[in-house]
Amino acid sequence: MQSRNALRDLALATLILVVSVPGCGRKPAPAEVADTIFINGGIYTVDAKRSWAEAAAVRDGRIVAVGRNEEVLPLKGDTTRVVDLAGRMALPGFHDAHVHVASAGLEEMQCPLNDLRTVEAILDAVAACASRTEDEWIVGGGWDLSLFENSSPRKELLDQAAPGRAVILSGADGHSGWVSSRALELAGITAKTPNPENGIIEHDSRTGEPSGTLRETATGLVMDKVPEPSAEMRLAGLKRGLERVSEVGITSFIEASVGEADLEAFKTVAESGELPARVRLSMTYGMFGSEDFDKLLVRRTEIDGPLLKADAIKIFIDGVLEGETAALLSPYLTRPGYLGSITMPAADLNAAVTRFDGMGLQVHMHAIGDAAVRAGLDAFSAARAKNGVKDNRHHMSHLQLIDPADIPRFKELGVAANFQSFWAWPDDYILKLNMPQVGPERVNRMYPIASVQRSGGRIVGGSDWSVSTVNPLAAMEVAITRQDPDNVRADVLNESERVDLATMIAAYTIEGAWLMHHEKETGSIETGKAADIVVLDKDLFKVPPAELDAVRVDLTMLDGKPVYERSDAP
Repeated sequence: MQSRNALRDLALATLILVVSVPGCGRKPAPAEVADTIFINGGIYTVDAKRSWAEAAAVRDGRIVAVGRNEEVLPLKGDTTRVVDLAGRMALPGFHDAHVHVASAGLEEMQCPLNDLRTVEAILDAVAACASRTEDEWIVGGGWDLSLFENSSPRKELLDQAAPGRAVILSGADGHSGWVSSRALELAGITAKTPNPENGIIEHDSRTGEPSGTLRETATGLVMDKVPEPSAEMRLAGLKRGLERVSEVGITSFIEASVGEADLEAFKTVAESGELPARVRLSMTYGMFGSEDFDKLLVRRTEIDGPLLKADAIKIFIDGVLEGETAALLSPYLTRPGYLGSITMPAADLNAAVTRFDGMGLQVHMHAIGDAAVRAGLDAFSAARAKNGVKDNRHHMSHLQLIDPADIPRFKELGVAANFQSFWAWPDDYILKLNMPQVGPERVNRMYPIASVQRSGGRIVGGSDWSVSTVNPLAAMEVAITRQDPDNVRADVLNESERVDLATMIAAYTIEGAWLMHHEKETGSIETGKAADIVVLDKDLFKVPPAELDAVRVDLTMLDGKPVYERSDAP
């Protein structure tokens, strides 16, 4: 009995002690009052220990307390907003390390074809777009390459859907164009037109005439004839794109390929105070880059604000498998002896990377085929040999095929592996297009996320939106399951390459923050860091992996201010 009484007395003394702690038994001073308090979490901090917390407080855009309810609630004042998580989850705002926000937003305002699953649906959409305008040009994108034989739709289909109109539609891969007869006519493309450097004009095998499909830089032959969107339209498209990323919890992103018009649009939004995310711009060099690249490089110094920086260079090393423009170490099975091609000679690539590395700029590479990955890693190695080890945090995106011998080099060279993990399942692109091109052995090695991780490489996540969904949770789901996110097909793309949820959350938070050089500012929920926070309607660790993409974002917060709130959230 004495023991039980002693425990009771100890508990009472402890309670008195807690209540009498300074700040716990009185109202906080005005300077101490939190603007927002999260309680009853579910707060996954993504700190070094991957800690969980019950509560967190935000004041003046910073996180000022993380801990238990009783430790944080004393900072509540009359004006404090209290967010009761009550079974929900809070975690650091997501980072998308490879996305095209400006062009994706603009595409939504043109003729969007994303997520249309039949040729008939696409043609109906094109016809509807044509009916809404009297403009000669119909511009859009997002068509599914796997719906067409050899990923090559024909011009006659567009001629029927939009008679007499000049139509140009970019494929969902971003590397193929589908054009009408009128568009080819205005561009002066005939059976005798030679392929441009790093481009392919597809031809009818019987007549020799252009078929209506263009690859890589060949698309530019037509795009050069399309009236440029006005500055006002670009700005409206960018703002629409920014709304979309906020809706899915993204608070930081790397804009993967920008020219001068994009630079100007981002600068305008940042100066207006309307930028809802931390942004790094990758200026495109080489293929798809501006002829005035050096002028653009100088202009980057005009952008250096708290949320926006232009401190990265984008280089396309190759194209894509679907269009047989990716660079391979072993030939395409559909074209004996053909390896695809690197976009520039090795000496030029090495010199460019060495130059930019020496300037303190981050290099952001597009590399699909295993030969392209090797060439890119070789270039980073050459830069290191010339400049020494620098903290520029280079990265390579896509990485559909990596030769096993090159996997350890990501760690050795300090190059981040930027995977678009939403692609890592056996969809129609892989089964109908890639399988005949490279065969089952290479298909089974695609997107080796776990292999790079096991070798010690750093994994970051990106969407490549509008090529695929911008939703980070959908990408996490596929990385974990390697299966159809719609749960229709049961096939798995190499289950040994599955990774766990904690890995993918880190890829989209603290690892992305490291890549953007602001891991000391954001990327985890810790005292002193910026309050970039996302609230989800469910705890991801309690949701079956195949249902992660259905979890909804309730609140997205940047610097302690809501940039998105779901209207029907608690």
